[in-house]
Order: sequence, then C-alpha cells, then structure tokens
Amino acid sequence: MPAPDGLVIAVPEALVEVLVARVAERLARPAAEPWVGVEAVAAHLGCRRQRIYDLVSRRGHGAIPFRKDGSRLLFRLSEIDAWLAPPRR
Repeated sequence: MPAPDGLVIAVPEALVEVLVARVAERLARPAAEPWVGVEAVAAHLGCRRQRIYDLVSRRGHGAIPFRKDGSRLLFRLSEIDAWLAPPRR
C-alpha cells in the first residue's frame, strides 16, 4: 500500500526475510530471570531461612551467590543451582 504522499519503497524479498527472522529471534528470547528473596531460596533448597542467612554470612570461597538491595538479600535460582553443581573436572 503506498504511503499517503505517494512514496513507494521497493524492498527486496531477501531483506524482508532477514528482518522477519531477526524480529522473531528477539521475540523468542526468554524474559529475564526474576530475583527472589530468602524465603524462595529456602523453599527451593528445602531448608530453613536461617540456613540461607548462614550461607550468606560465609565470606569468600564457598559463599552462596547473592546481591543486596539495601537490607534485602536477592538471589537468582539459576545461580543457586550452578553454585550447588559439582565442579567439572
């Protein structure tokens, strides 16, 4: 359909296919993983909340991966699972 001012742009079919593929690829990307709190991590690991606080208080090597937002502790469950996975040899 021509634009109201009569402008018509011819676009090669191959370019249209490339653009459609790129848009589809971007739409298919999964949404960002949400951050969860201590309660969700404890439920995920099947332990008490205090165990999560104990793991957070470990400093350095072996500490559970977390971020702080003020006084809140935030986690990503994928990072927790990777942290629990045995090291590859």
